[in-house]
Amino acid sequence: MKKIFTIILSLILSIFSYALDVYVEKVSDGDSFVAKYNGKKIRVRMYGVDAPELKQKHGKESKEYLENLILGKKVELKVLYEDKYKRKIARVYYKNKEINLEMLRSGNVWFYEYHAKKEKEYRRAYEEARKEKKGIWKDINPENPRDFRLRNKRR
Repeated sequence: MKKIFTIILSLILSIFSYALDVYVEKVSDGDSFVAKYNGKKIRVRMYGVDAPELKQKHGKESKEYLENLILGKKVELKVLYEDKYKRKIARVYYKNKEINLEMLRSGNVWFYEYHAKKEKEYRRAYEEARKEKKGIWKDINPENPRDFRLRNKRR
């Protein structure tokens, strides 16, 4: 039954997803950027990953790593949906290489399990980076960005 549900969900997502070729103008942090599409700016949040906040340890390094990969380049977005903040939630590709996966492999982001539970390749890349102590995993006990945001929420 679970397999059938997964197949149906995948089909539904593939029906509603679409591709865009965009130019990356600004990287906001390690999982978000601003791009230009048909003369308009759009905000993009990378699917399945969560980067440290800029004020958090490794936040700037995560942002710089993403800048080196995509800033000033034309990338392809596989948009899965739009979130409540009007950001395109997408898989990002540059020269047929999935950037979301590259960020996980490099250890510069956390696997956003809540939103991407079924992504086995993402999980493998995340666990391998942790095992090899890459990026944020050099620290013994790095803080999850979600916990950091909750702890630093404006009151």
